[in-house]
Amino acid sequence: MPEFSIHSIKFSKLLDFCNKLTGSEKNKKVVHFFYNDGLKLYASDGCLESVFKLKQDVQDFSGAYALSIKTLNLFIEAVEDQDINFRFEKEGIQVKQNTEQLSVNNTPRKTIPRQGVFSILGDFQTNEFLSGLDFATVHMPENDDCYFFVFDGLLYVLTVYDKVFCIYNTQMSCKNTEAAVPYQSVRHLIKALGLLKTDSFRLGESPSQDRIGFQTSGNLTSICSRNLETVEGERVLKLIQLYNRFQPVHRINRDVLKKGVTKAERISPNLPIRMVLKSRQLKFELQSPSFYYSAIDEIEPYSEESTGQTTNEDVLELLFYGKYLKSALSRITTNVITIYQYEAFTAFGDSEKQKMIVLTDVI
Repeated sequence: MPEFSIHSIKFSKLLDFCNKLTGSEKNKKVVHFFYNDGLKLYASDGCLESVFKLKQDVQDFSGAYALSIKTLNLFIEAVEDQDINFRFEKEGIQVKQNTEQLSVNNTPRKTIPRQGVFSILGDFQTNEFLSGLDFATVHMPENDDCYFFVFDGLLYVLTVYDKVFCIYNTQMSCKNTEAAVPYQSVRHLIKALGLLKTDSFRLGESPSQDRIGFQTSGNLTSICSRNLETVEGERVLKLIQLYNRFQPVHRINRDVLKKGVTKAERISPNLPIRMVLKSRQLKFELQSPSFYYSAIDEIEPYSEESTGQTTNEDVLELLFYGKYLKSALSRITTNVITIYQYEAFTAFGDSEKQKMIVLTDVI
């Protein structure tokens, strides 16, 4: 019968990846071993799925053997000089480490996970992409979608919720795609792929355009997707065009801005924050019939980077709920936040407009 060994530390890392990827639903917390041109390990949250190609030589076998991630995590210890030994029987699986042995009577499932084929859309830096994806999906309901959209040959990631939209401009070339992917599985993807420690990945799309793939050495992770409806695509395109029209009007130290927003939001999360921005002053206010709070910070006047001359004496006022901006600011790593405006819209982002959150007045 088929048997093989995997180093305990390596397998613990694979389990950690699968645990992140499968989310919190108990019936999804399973890994599957199967054989298809070599030994493979598979996990899925129902939409997001991942296949590892394991290097162990093993006798060909049919079907897919399932094991509980929770059980394996409790059984296995990551020890420097120990292997995990697996043996597949007709009745189930035997797992052994050192002097401990686990037997699970679980006959293999007859069908094996499908092996996807993806056309390559582009190459991306893993950490940078995941950071941007994390920013764009920072605060949304679980049943909403995230958009992957190529405009002028560049890939954009967008989310729209309430009176806020977040946009991540990858600034990387990408073949044309317009897809919506589920927010909840995107969050699982961020947590899982961040564990792989790979410098880059290849983004791909299935021939039927129902999955987006993320390929690294020895791993293919993919997420279910759908094509945008006409009205939906037109809306996303308008948002990208709006993004391109924003012009900088001020720059503020990130820590000063984040501290002010965070404190006001914590004092009264249900009240909108009024922000008043002058050339040398930043003010936050909370107000209701029975409550008032204000805080003022002195700031550097805005000046053009090229000339160093102060260029804006206008007063900017904005009323917004702090939770969105607070979360976004924690995911912009630059020391300075640039404030942008176009007509009635105000946005906060980095100087390169790579990460931007757009707020509209809540009144």
